[in-house]
Amino acid sequence: MQELRFRKTLIHSAILSVFCSLPAAYAAEPAADPDTPEDIETVTITVDQRQVNLQEAALSVTAVNSDLMEQANITDATDLNGYVPGLQINKSGGSERMVSIRGVGSQTPENFFSHPGVSFHMDGAYITNNIALNMGFLDVEHIEVQRGPQGTAFGAASTGGTLNVISKKPVLDEFFGEVQASFGNYNYNQGQAAVNLPIGDEFAIRAVAQTTSHDGYAVSNGIPGGYELDDANNDNSRISAKWQPSDDLSITFIAQHYDAHNNGAALKAIDDPNPDPRVVSQDFPAKFDMTMDVASTIVSWQLSGMTFKSITSYQNMDHAQSFDADRSTFELFNGYDHVATWATSAETVMQEFSLSSAPGGTFDWVIGGFYLNSNSRQYVNEFAGTDPDDLTDILPIDTDPATLPANLSYAENTTVERTSWAPFLQGTLNLTDDFQITAGIRYNDDGFDAMSSTYYATPSPRTFDTDEVTGKFAMNYQLSKDNMVYTSWSRGYKPGGINGGAVNAMVVSTTIEPEIVDAFEIGSKNQLLDNKLKLNVSAFYYNYKDMQYIQEDPIPYSGGLGNIPEANIWGIEAEASWWLLDDSLQLGINATTLHGEYPMEYYALDRREADAAGAAAIANGDAPYPWSYEWFLARGSATVNVEGNTPPNLPKLAGGINATWFGEMESGLITARVEYLYRGDYSARIFGTDVDQVNSYGLLNMFVQYEPDDANWKVWLTATNLTDKAAVAGRFVDPYGSGVVSDEYVAPRQIIANFSYAF
Repeated sequence: MQELRFRKTLIHSAILSVFCSLPAAYAAEPAADPDTPEDIETVTITVDQRQVNLQEAALSVTAVNSDLMEQANITDATDLNGYVPGLQINKSGGSERMVSIRGVGSQTPENFFSHPGVSFHMDGAYITNNIALNMGFLDVEHIEVQRGPQGTAFGAASTGGTLNVISKKPVLDEFFGEVQASFGNYNYNQGQAAVNLPIGDEFAIRAVAQTTSHDGYAVSNGIPGGYELDDANNDNSRISAKWQPSDDLSITFIAQHYDAHNNGAALKAIDDPNPDPRVVSQDFPAKFDMTMDVASTIVSWQLSGMTFKSITSYQNMDHAQSFDADRSTFELFNGYDHVATWATSAETVMQEFSLSSAPGGTFDWVIGGFYLNSNSRQYVNEFAGTDPDDLTDILPIDTDPATLPANLSYAENTTVERTSWAPFLQGTLNLTDDFQITAGIRYNDDGFDAMSSTYYATPSPRTFDTDEVTGKFAMNYQLSKDNMVYTSWSRGYKPGGINGGAVNAMVVSTTIEPEIVDAFEIGSKNQLLDNKLKLNVSAFYYNYKDMQYIQEDPIPYSGGLGNIPEANIWGIEAEASWWLLDDSLQLGINATTLHGEYPMEYYALDRREADAAGAAAIANGDAPYPWSYEWFLARGSATVNVEGNTPPNLPKLAGGINATWFGEMESGLITARVEYLYRGDYSARIFGTDVDQVNSYGLLNMFVQYEPDDANWKVWLTATNLTDKAAVAGRFVDPYGSGVVSDEYVAPRQIIANFSYAF
């Protein structure tokens, strides 16, 4: 009943917000009032190479600031669920993060040739692999989440949107710092220290170091003594240096190092006989090891009537994981299927530059270019069999194919060099002080050179090139100084690629076509009630061409990525915050409703149905043995038409409501926050079967903080998932190996006490 009432509240609030914005939008602009207070929450974000007020940006964007991250214990990308309209982040079967915005993102986990639909940036530098989202958040000023296709004049092109993590930068002429300690259940321990050190009048350094550890949230009971999963043991550090020899020139250098050695994620098979969601019946240890270094240099140079900006970045990542691919024990599975290693390394160089006009003229423009070169390697060993004494260690990368053990079910050794470049041009015509028209164009070119080998065969070369013209067209009109409406069209692009294992496939192509999204949006941004109420609403329609998805082939291990010719997605979003009681109470809400369909006939093979059809053919005598021609035909007969199905990751309703109270005490300030986050039902795959349906959930969180007057310290307590709900955050249907279906659960109740001291 609580979730039902919340759903009705969100629906009514979203509808009400749309109608509330209309009279404000069309009312005559009031005379300027010098006593009108400034916007309480002015947030500056990066849009198209410019720093703009969030409320003046003609697109859907949310900024999650450091205060909210502290109050909600947002330390990881998955913690953002519920705080940003339309954003959903789940784990895949391994360590990658499946990120989608408004249902557009990545449906292709663990495929080396796939690219994220939602691009991830750190201080404007594009990070190529979503495994990097495991780094968590360190010393963050705010996180910008731009929704809809991006990349015309910023970063890498994307179909779904962009996450841009903005770190705290050095400050000139000031010495200060902070130490923080956190302790909680599950033996949670986190320590962090940051210091800002000025050196002369033109140079400053900011250094921060953090260490985090906690026990596992789940346990594997198939390993003697129990084996914890979803634990943490990582170190994160960053040093930034800023040199500003004049008001016109600023150079910032940022270097970050991350190191993690954890047990793997708890993904529980849906047919696990143990009813406890925090206990998994698995007998192979899951491991996750990762190191990553990111170094970036940001140059901003004010020239005569224009600004030159450059972002140069070098990234190096090494990652290795192991996991129980059958999500079961030997006795329950009647054998084993184990991924002994899934190792990925990547070395990337990125360069972006732009030249933009000084704001305030009749015509604002920006021109620039983006370049990326990335060299990656993936090495996989998977073993399956029925003899418990036949387990094999990881094989050397130079193993002779004539000596392969019989239980080696899959092995891959692939190297890929990706080279991307993209020039772009965008201009804004200021027809009046209130009416602007923006148009931009970008040419994207992506080339791939790969050497791919399965089962230690001689590596074969693969080459693939893809290019696409993308862009945007937008109009925005300032109805009053506090009310703006806009409409836009934008085109997003995700590169194609190569299916390295599809050489002998029956239906899966060896090449992957690029996917294209044409997005149409109309929205309104408003500040009402003497700037006490901020209300932003938008409606959108997406036309999706050649959507990339995990395509199964009748021949096992020959699948890859396929393209669904067309998909349509539409929805409405609303965000509002309202200050009451002399600014002592703030109410907030965000709500999204999403819908979609595949409008045309398209046949795809469901891995689970293919396995069942193959087993039935053997049992009925229609196929003499597995891997026979008749067996392949039987598996292929399970192909189904997905026309009319709803695309994945489209909950009909999602969002959150919150209330924050600021209380003045004789000795200090008390801040208390309570929030409820909700995510509705959605389908995990394109097939929309009962297995694909992920149920809704709601989470209750609380926060309370005491900050004494005239003191440099504060204490606070965060409590997330107060009711200790074991809700399914995401469902993963493994397209490889055993084809098992497993659930990722939200983190259990966490209560963490925090203390910080500033100097």
